[in-house]
Amino acid sequence: MITSRGFIEYNPHSTLSQMSLREPPPVPLRASYGLMGAAGVFINMIFFIINIVSDCVLAYVLWQQAEFAPETHELLTWFIIALSIIIIPTILTNILSLVWYYENKQCLADTCVLQKMTKWQTAVRIIMHLLLLGQIIRYVDIVRYGTKMKRQTRRVETGEYGSSVLRRSPKGELYAALQRVMSRDTAMLDMIHSFLQDAPQLVFQIFLLYHSHSPGINISNEFTSITTTVQVWKVVLGVLGISWSVVWYQDELRRVVSDWDQPLNCCGITTCVIWRVAMVSSRIIAIGSFTAIHPVDDVHADHHTIFTIYMREDGTVYIPFTIISTCVLLAHWLIMTAWIHAQGTNFCSRDDNTKRPVLELLYNCVMGVVHIFSYINIKEAPSRRRMAFYYILCLVESTTMISVWCVEMESQYTGVWFRATIVFSVEMLWLLSMCCIVGYYAFLHPDKDNNGGGGNDKTQTSRLQL
Repeated sequence: MITSRGFIEYNPHSTLSQMSLREPPPVPLRASYGLMGAAGVFINMIFFIINIVSDCVLAYVLWQQAEFAPETHELLTWFIIALSIIIIPTILTNILSLVWYYENKQCLADTCVLQKMTKWQTAVRIIMHLLLLGQIIRYVDIVRYGTKMKRQTRRVETGEYGSSVLRRSPKGELYAALQRVMSRDTAMLDMIHSFLQDAPQLVFQIFLLYHSHSPGINISNEFTSITTTVQVWKVVLGVLGISWSVVWYQDELRRVVSDWDQPLNCCGITTCVIWRVAMVSSRIIAIGSFTAIHPVDDVHADHHTIFTIYMREDGTVYIPFTIISTCVLLAHWLIMTAWIHAQGTNFCSRDDNTKRPVLELLYNCVMGVVHIFSYINIKEAPSRRRMAFYYILCLVESTTMISVWCVEMESQYTGVWFRATIVFSVEMLWLLSMCCIVGYYAFLHPDKDNNGGGGNDKTQTSRLQL
C-alpha cells in the first residue's frame, strides 16, 4: 500500500506470493536500480570528488598569488571572494541535506520500521555533514537501497501456461521507494549546489582571467601561467558539472512520476548534456566578459578597486561594470522568481496538499538563481511558450552584454579576431543549444509520441511525494 506521502506501508506478514499479479507494482520494475543507475551515481561521486579537489587547488593558487604580491590588495580580495563562493553554498546544501534526512525519517516513522536509523547510522550521517561531505553518504544510501531492492525482486508464476512475471516483495517495494526518494533528493541537492557554487565561481574565474593581465596587477609569468591553467580547468569542470546535475535531476524526476517510468537512453542523455553545456557556456562567457569590462585609459582607475564608484576628471561618475552586472543579474533573478511564482508551483506542499508559502517562496527564489543560467521546467504543462520566452530573453540579454564588451574593450583587445571569436562563441553556443532542444524533443524524448515534442516534462512533483 502506498501512503499519502508516497511511501510503502510495510506489512511484515506479507509474502511475495500474496502480491496481486494483475495490478502493476507501485514502483515500476523498468525503473529498477540497475547498471545505468549505478553508473549515474558513480559519475556524480566522481564529479563531487574532483570538484572538491579543484576547489582546494583553486583556493591554494589564489592564496599563493596574493602572498607573492602583497602590495596588490586586489589579489587578497579575489582569494576571499573565491573562498566564500566555495564554502557558503557547501554549508547551505549540507544543512538542507540534514533537514531532508530528518523530514524523510519523520515521514517513514509511522509506516515503516526498517527506516528507523540506529544511533550509529545517525551519528555517521551527522559527522559526514559536519565535514561538508553529506552528498557522499547520500550516494552510499542510494547504492545501498538500490542493491537491497534488486535482491527483493523475484519471478512469480501466474499459473497460466507456466508463465511468470517479475515482482518485488513488500520489502522490495519499500526499498524501491526509499531509493527513489533518496535519488531524487540527492539530485535536487546536487543541482542546487552546482548553481549556487559553480555558476558564480565560473563567472568570477572568467572575470579573473580577463583581469590577470590588467594594469596594476603585478604577477610573475610563472604564477600567471599556473593560476590560468587552474582557472581554465575549473571553468571546464564547472560547466560539465552544472550540465550533468540538471540532466540527472530531470531524469530522476521523470522516474518519480509513475506514468513516466521510461529513463533516457544514451543518445538522449548525451543530447541533453550538450544542450545544457552549450547554454550554460554561452551565459557564463557573456556574463563573465561583461563583468570584466574595465577602463584601461583612465589614470584614476588604478587607484580604485573594481567595486568603487568614483568621479572622473571630466566630472562624470564612473560606475564599475561589476556593479552594473550585479544589478542586471539581480533584475534577471527578480523577473525569473516572479515568473516562477506566477506559475503556481506546489513543490513544498504538505501531505494533504496544503501549501507552505514561506518554503514555496524560498524554493522559487532558488529556482530564480537557476534560471539565470539555464531553464528548468517546473510546471506540469506544455512548455513551448515558457521555453521560447526564456531563451529569447537570454539571447537578447547575452547579445547585449557581449556587444557592450566588444565595444568597450576595443582599446585593450585591438585584435579583431579575439573579440569576434568571443562574440561568435556566445551566439553559436546559444544556437547549438537550440538545435539540441529541437532534436531532443522531436526524436529522443521518452514521451515524444504523446506530447508532440512540446516538452511536457511532468516535473511538478512535491519533494515529499512520489
